[in-house]
Amino acid sequence: MTSIKINTKIQIILLVIIVTSSILLLQQSLNTSDRTNKINMYSKQLNINNKISADINHLTASGQKYILYSDKQYLDAFRYYSKKTIEDEHELYNIANPINKQTIADIIELTKAYISFVENEVFPTIRSGTGIDTGNYKYLLLRHNELDQELQQKAAAVTAANMEDANNYFQVTVTGINKKVTLLVIFLLSALVLLLWGIYTTLTSLSVQYLYFDKLSERINSAVILVDNKGYFKQLNKTAGELLGISPDKILENSISDVPVLFPQLQGITEPLYAVIMEKKELLNYNLTYSYADQKLDLTVDYIPIIIFKKITGVMIIASLVEEDKNKNILLDTLEAERKRISIEIHDWIARYLSTIIHSIDYILRLKGEKKEQLEDNLLALRSHCQNAAIEMRSFMNNIHPYLIDKVGLVSALESYINIFEKLNNIKVYVFYQSRSLNIPSKNEIIIYRIIQEALSNIAKHSKATEVDIHFTILHNRLTIEVKDNGGNTGEYVSGKGMWGMKERAKLVGGDIKFENTSSGFCVTLTVPITQGGQQNGENQSNAD
Repeated sequence: MTSIKINTKIQIILLVIIVTSSILLLQQSLNTSDRTNKINMYSKQLNINNKISADINHLTASGQKYILYSDKQYLDAFRYYSKKTIEDEHELYNIANPINKQTIADIIELTKAYISFVENEVFPTIRSGTGIDTGNYKYLLLRHNELDQELQQKAAAVTAANMEDANNYFQVTVTGINKKVTLLVIFLLSALVLLLWGIYTTLTSLSVQYLYFDKLSERINSAVILVDNKGYFKQLNKTAGELLGISPDKILENSISDVPVLFPQLQGITEPLYAVIMEKKELLNYNLTYSYADQKLDLTVDYIPIIIFKKITGVMIIASLVEEDKNKNILLDTLEAERKRISIEIHDWIARYLSTIIHSIDYILRLKGEKKEQLEDNLLALRSHCQNAAIEMRSFMNNIHPYLIDKVGLVSALESYINIFEKLNNIKVYVFYQSRSLNIPSKNEIIIYRIIQEALSNIAKHSKATEVDIHFTILHNRLTIEVKDNGGNTGEYVSGKGMWGMKERAKLVGGDIKFENTSSGFCVTLTVPITQGGQQNGENQSNAD
């Protein structure tokens, strides 16, 4: 199982923990209102308890004063507090904890008994007006004190019971909430930290495997292999498979320690990897002979460690044929020199002979003779053929070598070629530039010229375009050339030898080339660095034609 797969599974588990913790925290938050309501209910019960205690005090005090002073105002007060006390006691009974309901019911009955005592015993005795004898007076006070004391005790018991319930609920609830919330927050923060670390590790690995590898492998034709810091093969491009004779399906996710058994031919290539990984230093221009399938290849191999935040995350192996590296530029320079020589010879021949023929025909046309009309027609046709031959010969010379570059520079030579291209292909070409002075070395001008020539040739062969725009833009010491046609978007394009040749030429001048479909047609974008040393384009523009 790869490290990325393991990281992915761990991240899924951490994500589940985060989601679960978040849901539980949300549930705790939603339950807060219920707990608040219950705490409010206990607070209300305690408040009613206090009212009942005060009511009972007022009730018994009024009853006692009525016994002592037989004043009607105390009887009125007694009856007022009788009604209020019973109402408050019933309200408390309705919202009380079921466990405490019986105690409250008892105090209600006791309150009623006291009210009955005053109304049925004290009031009739005092109302009779005959006075209260000493024995009867003592009885009424004694009975009042007994009921008063019992009511106070019952009220205190109810208050204590409600207070105890409220305290217990508050302690259990708040303590439980604090423990749960603290635990959930710890889990959540821990999971978040681990998840972020896992994402960082995964992204780092992916950036090594895709960002670095893709950008590099798509720009070079060398064999490219990516090995991670643990020695496992992670990626290889198509060239590596073809050049080294290895299949991605078989080698990927295998370790370099498996090479001697599974891929013995790769031992020479993988041998320096251990030192590169341990020392974190690149190894360049490592030469070896690669033997596979009865053939031997001389290779130059570069080992480039990929280091992120001072930590090695992998090694890029880049292998190329020694012969290819040595001979590519030499071959192109030789071909270009030979084309130049042939172009000059043909141009001299055209100037020496065809010009003479055209002048001779002009002279004959000025002569008078028999069958003048027939003679003139034939001579005009001959002159036309010669002119066409001259145009085609110029095109042929430009294909061999754009000799005008040496005289007037890239832009003017390109304009001369475009004149011929337009006549032969019936396609209008517009050239836009900020300045003719590009200051590009002559050898680079020729390569750029060839790239534009190939782009125009592809348009003539494969497009239905009627117009082409060529834009030269200089910005930040870089020259960008866009060749855009109006042939319409034809969908996916197939990269052929022509495009491959354009890419190779762009690399020779340190540039980059892109191909893309646009809404109006196809676009080729060439970007090259500007280096001093070229001539001022357009110095001899009068000789361009």
